[in-house]
Amino acid sequence: MGALLAAFLLSVCLAAPGRAGQETVASASEENDKRRQEQEALIRSVRDALRRRLSDAEQPQFLREAPAEEGAASVDPQSGRNPQAQPAPPQKRSQPLTLEELINFVDLYHPKIRGLDAERRIASAKRLEKQGAFDPIFSTGTDWLRYNTEFDSKTRRGKVASMQLADAGVEMLTRYGIKIAAGARYNLGKVKSPLSPTGNGGEYFLDFKIPFFRGARINEKVAAERQAFLGEPLADAEFRLSRLELILKAANNYWEWVAAKRKLDVARQLLDLARFRAGAVRERVTAGDLPQIDSVEAELEVQRRQGAIVKADRDLQKAAFKLSLFLWSPNGLPAPIPEEGNVPATTPPPVIFTDDQSSAGQRLALERRPELKMVSLGQEITRIDLDLARNQRLPAIDLALSPGRDTGFGGIGNTFKAGLNLTLPLRQRTADGRISASTLKLEKLDFELTLERQRIATEVLDAVSAINTSHDRYRAAQQEVELAQRLEEGERTRFTLGDSTLFLVNQRERATAEARVKLIEIQAEYEQAVAAFRTITVQY
Repeated sequence: MGALLAAFLLSVCLAAPGRAGQETVASASEENDKRRQEQEALIRSVRDALRRRLSDAEQPQFLREAPAEEGAASVDPQSGRNPQAQPAPPQKRSQPLTLEELINFVDLYHPKIRGLDAERRIASAKRLEKQGAFDPIFSTGTDWLRYNTEFDSKTRRGKVASMQLADAGVEMLTRYGIKIAAGARYNLGKVKSPLSPTGNGGEYFLDFKIPFFRGARINEKVAAERQAFLGEPLADAEFRLSRLELILKAANNYWEWVAAKRKLDVARQLLDLARFRAGAVRERVTAGDLPQIDSVEAELEVQRRQGAIVKADRDLQKAAFKLSLFLWSPNGLPAPIPEEGNVPATTPPPVIFTDDQSSAGQRLALERRPELKMVSLGQEITRIDLDLARNQRLPAIDLALSPGRDTGFGGIGNTFKAGLNLTLPLRQRTADGRISASTLKLEKLDFELTLERQRIATEVLDAVSAINTSHDRYRAAQQEVELAQRLEEGERTRFTLGDSTLFLVNQRERATAEARVKLIEIQAEYEQAVAAFRTITVQY
């Protein structure tokens, strides 16, 4: 009852300055202003006197019921903490930045992603270039000749002859290796050997050159086109691999940024607590309840915690700068550096991953990982090289056919030309070397595929292990925080009773803050492990 009576008296005293202050504003007289200042000084002295006279059991009730000073925060009497205090960020609070939004920023605007997309388009351009080897070609030309032809048997002088030459045609190469041409030729006048004349209407013809062994089904141009087609999915796999690596870096930096903000909050709360205690200690030193050295100790702790805030603030700035490297605007310029207010207020607590999730993650990873796709495409490209090398080891037997029709005055009607060419290298070192290199490369790629599959499966298991270990550590750290807070409150109670020292109270508070920081770091590690799991299993 004594505490309730003291609180009532103090509230009545506090109400008077407010009314006096209103009268002061209304009248603007110096006398009322002086009276208000005297009343406020009286209230402070009465409150201090009442607090010193209350018992330890009555002080918590007094603190709960007594009105707070203007600008002062409500403080939990047991812990000395302000449960409703939220440190105001140095910059204006804006919409929180989520990890999903960050990944969208990376996908849409990051310069590296745009550059990798250009690489994919380059691969498509190279494929188009190799397809150009099978484009039809049109050619035409004309000549006029005046030349010395036969000798006169008497004068031994040559005779003048003239002729006109003109031809036009279209030629193309098929993917089997057959060359096809169609055209017309005009050879008029006294034709010079080895050319033959045509009728006035010209000769129209078809040409076929058919390979039977070397160059049939596969040749340099066909192999280049097939490999260019495989180059497109290969470039896409490289794009997806680089994208996953970039997203994982962004996620790691994101959670470091979130953790840095929360560590700064812990440092600010610790500083607020030290400042409050320093004020209380000064009052007790003034009243003679504590020695002067305790006031020095309290001020030293304030300065120590102020330095910790400076470091925590620098860590947050550094994390924000690193995170800003992943934030870009549509116009290609860097987006604004994320502010303190962009940090999400809460994060779901860690959960454990089951064996079924681990098995499903391994299946997803083995189905989706771009590294496996890249190795498989490398094997297909190498098999094309091996097929081409084996074809080059065969003899070259080419059949040439050219049916035609000679028309016009002096024409002979149907024409025909046929021929067979054979080329047989006496040694095959070029082809043998290519066959050996391609075979060994396939063997190497088989080993790489086996290693990649095992590495990916192990990465999934390691990520799940990191997640579950972080979960267990988080639970243990939660208990550590709770116990540290109980010790802190108990030490503060002992200090109030005179059984402890300010040094030990500060130590307990720092131990609690360290436990809270450890809890923040463990949760950040958990979130980074989850991001690694989702990246490994290609769920981003």
